[in-house]
Amino acid sequence: MLIVASVPVSAIAGSEGFFYKEANLIAGYSTKDHWVDKNNMMNSSVGFELYRKFSGDYGDFLTTDLQVRVAYDSKKNSHQAWGLEIHNAWLEHKFSPNLKLRVGHFVPSFGLEPVVDTHSTLLQTLAEQDIGFNRDWGAQLRGSFPSFDYEASLQIGSGMSVRRRDDSYLAALRIGTPQGRNLQGGVSVLSGRVLQTEGMRTLPKNYLLSNDTVTQKRVGLDGQYLYGPLLFKGEVAYGQNDSQDVLGYLTEVDYTVPSHQKLEFQLQYKSWINDIHKSLSDDNMLTFGAAYKLNQSTTLRAAFEHDFGMMDKKTEDRFVVQFYFLGA
Repeated sequence: MLIVASVPVSAIAGSEGFFYKEANLIAGYSTKDHWVDKNNMMNSSVGFELYRKFSGDYGDFLTTDLQVRVAYDSKKNSHQAWGLEIHNAWLEHKFSPNLKLRVGHFVPSFGLEPVVDTHSTLLQTLAEQDIGFNRDWGAQLRGSFPSFDYEASLQIGSGMSVRRRDDSYLAALRIGTPQGRNLQGGVSVLSGRVLQTEGMRTLPKNYLLSNDTVTQKRVGLDGQYLYGPLLFKGEVAYGQNDSQDVLGYLTEVDYTVPSHQKLEFQLQYKSWINDIHKSLSDDNMLTFGAAYKLNQSTTLRAAFEHDFGMMDKKTEDRFVVQFYFLGA
């Protein structure tokens, strides 16, 4: 796919950009895997983010973002341990506040993931259990009106790596309240033929579990409510994977200590049911987390996770700590 854009040189009045270095170091212990240097699909890594806005006589009209990590997985052999993860890789043209076109690698327009930043956090949304990934390649239209925001995306249904098999695609739409309010909510729909993969690598390509796609249909609700030092988050998704009815939900409470606002505590319960008509098809997890911001660039995080082990009947406890740096 080749995209050619022509912008008159006279229209470009200037640009503003930021280049950030990133380090994401994770260590912990699991009753299943023992000593670990990853959390779910997040590996220890180093990388960068290059973010830039271009403006003309009438304001900004183009935004670009490239966020890349080189990650290491000690559980793999030496030939497979290192990988390149391309998280954000998009450009967005602003026609007006209520019409923007984005192309590249970005978050699908479904659920809580588009309105919260989970790129560095130990606590994640339902996206990995629901769709199977939280980034995909494609195009998106989005915009803001006084009473609502919207975004609609059409992507290739492959996640981190660029591949298309078995007519894969992912189409999603989310309509929600404007961001920045204390009370926010959204409704989403999704339809697609999605490839099932394992891991976060873009290059070399992550592992493809099957050449056959899974037909997905979803409807979802999400919401957030800021009440003083408390932030309540929640989302629910219902639909089908091929012929199986699936259901997932998440509830989370974040508490910022009023007298010491660099310190935050989190409590999250997350459940994904792979077939609501069968018993023991649940994947349930309870997580207690804490985060301490050393400065504007550096955050220390810790989390204790209890996996109830409904699917394989084996519970798992995991304790992880994280050092995260994103700065100049």
